[in-house]
Amino acid sequence: MRFRLPLKTLAETVAIVSKAVAMKGVRPILANLLITAQDGQLRFVGTDLEVMMISTIEAEIHENGSFTIPAKLVQEIISSIPSDDESMVTFELSDDESSEIVISSGRSRYNLQIQGIEDYPPVPVLNDDGMQSFQTRSDDLARALKEASVAMSVEEGNPVQKSICIDFSNAEKPVMASTDSKRLAVTRIQNIAVPENFRRVFIVPSRAVAELNKLFDSNETVIIGLYKEQLVFSSPQFQLITRLVDGKFPDYNRVLPKESSRILKLNRKELNQSLKAVVPIARNISGLVHFDVTANETRVWSDAKEQGKAESFIQSELTGEPINIAFNVKFLQDFLAVTADEEVVIEMTTPSYPGMMRPGNPESDFKYVVMPMSY
Repeated sequence: MRFRLPLKTLAETVAIVSKAVAMKGVRPILANLLITAQDGQLRFVGTDLEVMMISTIEAEIHENGSFTIPAKLVQEIISSIPSDDESMVTFELSDDESSEIVISSGRSRYNLQIQGIEDYPPVPVLNDDGMQSFQTRSDDLARALKEASVAMSVEEGNPVQKSICIDFSNAEKPVMASTDSKRLAVTRIQNIAVPENFRRVFIVPSRAVAELNKLFDSNETVIIGLYKEQLVFSSPQFQLITRLVDGKFPDYNRVLPKESSRILKLNRKELNQSLKAVVPIARNISGLVHFDVTANETRVWSDAKEQGKAESFIQSELTGEPINIAFNVKFLQDFLAVTADEEVVIEMTTPSYPGMMRPGNPESDFKYVVMPMSY
């Protein structure tokens, strides 16, 4: 077995596919990349059984073959090779029975131990004509995913809370949402035509979210497929296959407030700066930050008895009666981090009732519900 390809292409491919490799677990083979050389193409596969990343690239194939090799080791080797725009890397296996592969580039040479492919999980054949799929724009998916994922839990526990809900059941208004039980993010996916056989709810694990963000950001379009109850996201060079979470996502329409008695409008940058000003104190009391809201001004403050007190005043516009309410400062910052509008709106009813944040643009479908904190 022997193949050759540019070092830059190899480095980029391995870096992306390795993201799907298991970092720990009881099956050592899942720490490996599966590399297959066949008919002028190289296929790289990484998986932790929840997510699988596949990349197929062109290369100079002199002899077909397959093997697995630790992903971390390959990345370290690649990074150690002196590179320029013309650098090439050659992989050579003396025979099918050998357990050692030679990787060479210029005057660098490495003899590395490899493993067979027998214990590696099977790789789906995704170009099968029977796979259901449709193509859509990536930028609208990217925006929706970034907005919806801000309420996704990062703690161990309920797998539904560590996931993104992609709700295609209403083809006229497809939605992405997430919740960690203390907050809820819901946004509409724009400019997407959902085929009838995809009109259902898909719960995608958090493990896939970061890689989907990269996939959407680096491609103009993406193909969404359904393969044996797994979702497939494909670009010209990469394919990401993700298992779906077995569970039921909460009815987000019941959680979204139907009305509010107070509407607060704030400048996004000024609010962000005020929150930064109180974070050093708020982090000592579970992120508690107070809002004292009057007609034209909002006092943002936090008070930790052992550390001290911090406050900031910003101009604001309130419709309704003044209110004193408290939120988790990180939850508010998470919302501001994915909102580009100059103005943001907080809709409130009472100090003990959830507040709903949204961008100032009335045409936006992004809604972010946050439970208030008691004090």
